[in-house]
Amino acid sequence: MANKYELISNQATPIVLEPENSLKLKTLLNSGKSSGAISATEVEISGEHRRLRTNSILRTYYLVSGSLEFEIDGETGISMKPGDALTLQKNCEYSLKGSAKYLVINTPAFKDGDDTYLM
Repeated sequence: MANKYELISNQATPIVLEPENSLKLKTLLNSGKSSGAISATEVEISGEHRRLRTNSILRTYYLVSGSLEFEIDGETGISMKPGDALTLQKNCEYSLKGSAKYLVINTPAFKDGDDTYLM
């Protein structure tokens, strides 16, 4: 039965720091574990994330705690509260800022080169 599921321990997942984007990341599910179908990362932000374009088919943000504000394709003031989800389509340009914990889910799974930083 164990080959039909995998329990991923958050406590056993290493933290990766990304100071240029004010982030702490924990990759919970990656391309290798999902046959490329989906990736899921727990993120903590304290500040501002650089503007970028996603090259994934669909990116979803789910806010666990805190608050986030997005600028998406020039539209400002898009705010998230805990429990909110936000989806971004392929080639969407955006930035975000706040003090929060959130999940970011990519379908298909995130791979190097999926993000293009614009500044």
